Amino acid sequence: MAWVGTLPALELIDKLGVAAIGAHNISLANRFRRGMGLDDNNSAIVSLNQAGIDEKFQAAGVAASVRAGAARLSFHLYNTEEEVDSVLEIMAQPQPLPLK
Repeated sequence: MAWVGTLPALELIDKLGVAAIGAHNISLANRFRRGMGLDDNNSAIVSLNQAGIDEKFQAAGVAASVRAGAARLSFHLYNTEEEVDSVLEIMAQPQPLPLK
């Protein structure tokens, strides 16, 4: 029954505008990039290959997909600056000891 939400979702996209949504998404990704010392770019997707990233997310209780030490963060309309800042705080934490 996913179709039930299709019309309201399309109405919201139409009301906000695709360009505004894209600008929001990229703004959040660039906020995260700057917080990580990376250069801004024109993508809402950020890939990080950082030692211990999986353990940091696990220790913080964040469900994230990390493959081969790399995490893919994708920012979207439903994300906020506060959420970006929360992830930056997690990333600033020292690497936890390995789980046993």
